[in-house]
Amino acid sequence: MVEKEEAGGGISEEEAAQYDRQIRLWGLEAQKRLRASRVLLVGMKGLGAEIAKNLILAGVKGLTMLDPEQVCLTCCSRDVIVKVDQICHKNSIKFFTGDVFGYHGYTFANLGEHEFVEEKTKVAKVSQGVEDGPDTKRAKLDSSETTMVKKKVVFCSVKEALEVDWSSEKAKPALKRTASDYFLLQVLLKFRTDKGRDPSSDTFGEDSELLLQIRNDVLDSLGVNPDLLPEDFVRYCFSEMAPVCAVVGGILAQEIVKALSQRDPPHNNFFFFDGMKGNGIVECLGPK
Repeated sequence: MVEKEEAGGGISEEEAAQYDRQIRLWGLEAQKRLRASRVLLVGMKGLGAEIAKNLILAGVKGLTMLDPEQVCLTCCSRDVIVKVDQICHKNSIKFFTGDVFGYHGYTFANLGEHEFVEEKTKVAKVSQGVEDGPDTKRAKLDSSETTMVKKKVVFCSVKEALEVDWSSEKAKPALKRTASDYFLLQVLLKFRTDKGRDPSSDTFGEDSELLLQIRNDVLDSLGVNPDLLPEDFVRYCFSEMAPVCAVVGGILAQEIVKALSQRDPPHNNFFFFDGMKGNGIVECLGPK
């Protein structure tokens, strides 16, 4: 959860020197917004530690870390994620969540109605009477002058994003483009709800069988063929992989910074990372 206070006053010479690189990257006003922002970070496992490090280095005003369990034991269930998201939305607080399961990781954001500015290159105007030749086209494309464009985007709740009706005719074209990691997340959240923990390498055989059964049940309930998530997924979703935590933690911290500074378009609304393939994808899922 992240919230902002009014960003007032300038910054000291010491702060200007400390955050010089960031100020040159996203501007003084964006840094002042970060400086006036408070963040609540729930869960201090590998991913949480990466997020905390990145936000502290970015210069947020306050970071509260909450983990009621022994560190690195369990993270939030689906019910808790949905409830906290609803509380945040009701109070106009920006909501982020994320997790890492083996080689796979995800982030989700619900920023409500979010306004931001994006830097765009100005198109050079051609004077009347000038022929439209190759040189003129090159001048249009090579313009280095930029302008800030204000935009707004609306996010849905995490509950809506997780309860898409894939059996409808409208959803079928989107289903072909949707990453299988979305359905993997549903299975892993159901496992966490049922068992009160994540899959463990200590009980690999038992947990693998249960994951396959949950896959069948969950995908059937969503109106999706279980074969959409191949059976070998159970080999790659145990424990937390440090490199995956680093990537997903960096992305999630980046999105929080963007939301607080109101600079550049945010990920709306899921980001999925596949450590086996070494790539990530942004998916916008929810009611259309």
